[in-house]
Amino acid sequence: MTHVFEDESFGLKLKGYSIVPNSALETGIAIYTSEIVQSILLEHPEIVDRWLQKLHAEYISKKKSCDFENDPVACFTLSVYEEFEKHFKSWEDGGLLSIILPQNRVIRVSKKPLITIVTGSKTSYLVCSKCLISFTDIDEYAKHCKQENDMVRQNPANKESSAWLSS
Repeated sequence: MTHVFEDESFGLKLKGYSIVPNSALETGIAIYTSEIVQSILLEHPEIVDRWLQKLHAEYISKKKSCDFENDPVACFTLSVYEEFEKHFKSWEDGGLLSIILPQNRVIRVSKKPLITIVTGSKTSYLVCSKCLISFTDIDEYAKHCKQENDMVRQNPANKESSAWLSS
């Protein structure tokens, strides 16, 4: 089903300071439901990455038009694109990106998720993406994350191994 979202007409656009689907993608989301689309995009963040790269290219174009051609329209819209660049940088660093849908629904995706939820026929569990330890509930996982962060703060030498594990 992921090939459906490979359609070149699908993409994202900026609406104010929000990232929203273009009309073709919005129709695709309506057909498959936002939950299914979010699941697909979480599994294949390269699709979102491609859409964001197009917006980034628009930013570069607007920036050039404003800086070198003194285009007033490009300069006027530049602040919206600069805000997008903050979201784009966060995405590149593994942060969460929110795609705003009609009726205040949101799809949240990450390029490098911190946890993975694995569901089986009888059980489901969480897997820490840093160290690949499995947890049966969110409280155990939260405790693990706190311990891991405390360990890194107490021993700066662990920062290197933690960074190595997360890459």
